[in-house]
Amino acid sequence: MTKQFMLLQLFSILDGRLSTTMNDIYDILNHICDSNLMTHHLPIAMDYLKSKNPWWFCNEKTKLETQIDTLCPIKERNFEQFKWIMSNMELDKTIVDVPQLKDEFDTSDFGEFMYNNSLLLNR
Repeated sequence: MTKQFMLLQLFSILDGRLSTTMNDIYDILNHICDSNLMTHHLPIAMDYLKSKNPWWFCNEKTKLETQIDTLCPIKERNFEQFKWIMSNMELDKTIVDVPQLKDEFDTSDFGEFMYNNSLLLNR
């Protein structure tokens, strides 16, 4: 099952800098992981997504990095430059079809991954 997200919404998980609301982050990761995540699950779910590295994630991340480098070719970007990049990203109405991980991978290890990497459990 796929769901559509705007590139601006996906920016946060592709780049790592918060570009939209936390509700978008929940919506994206809940869809991708086919789960109902809580706040403390988000970084672990993100690690799981990165470990699987689905084709769309890698593809969109590369396209986003190219777009950002075109907008602002300076390597050490400051906050003002980031705001300028975000204002340009808001004009970009690109829609991305995002499938769930289970459509491409065996995700039977998701629960175990979440448990083994829990931020709340003492080891």
